[in-house]
Amino acid sequence: MTKLDDLDLKLIHLLLDNARLSISELAEILGVSRPTVRSRLEKLEKEGVILGYTIKLNPELLRAHNVVALIVQTDKPEKMKEFNEIIEINRFTSRKYLIKIAVENMEELRKVIEGAGFDVIEIMPILESVERTSPPRVKISFKCDYCGKEIVGEPIVYKYHNRVYSLCCPTCLRELKRTRENIEKFKLKEEPKGEDES
Repeated sequence: MTKLDDLDLKLIHLLLDNARLSISELAEILGVSRPTVRSRLEKLEKEGVILGYTIKLNPELLRAHNVVALIVQTDKPEKMKEFNEIIEINRFTSRKYLIKIAVENMEELRKVIEGAGFDVIEIMPILESVERTSPPRVKISFKCDYCGKEIVGEPIVYKYHNRVYSLCCPTCLRELKRTRENIEKFKLKEEPKGEDES
């Protein structure tokens, strides 16, 4: 497994939020140089951590098909890969699979079932899909941006004013937020008032 550090993880979080950020924008947010960002991205791509940059389509565009989940048994799972209608394949025993098929009608579904040659145990129409995004589950250790202690495991990632902070615990997160609020209040007090006209 690739060893990731604080900067790698912050970079990954930013790209998960918006993969269209330029190298200049990433460098500014992270407070590092553009060559540093470029070399980190190249390293993450080369080591297979980042497999590609993609777009997210409006879910309405994907509803042209009816999606059906099936529990099936087969001795020839490779046959399922021949059908573009089969959009997901999950194996949970040596012969048993949970698959998802996108079809326009029941006739198309029947053709896929017959063509792939599997035994259908159960068919379940999918009425609604809710996509959840979650941060990458990466076990790394680096320093907390608030207290400086080493973070073991997954950090708490906090974004504030185009900066990304990695924190070790909810207490450090709360204290960092409080500190940032106090700095903002202090800045407002220090701003020069408009010149009085005499």
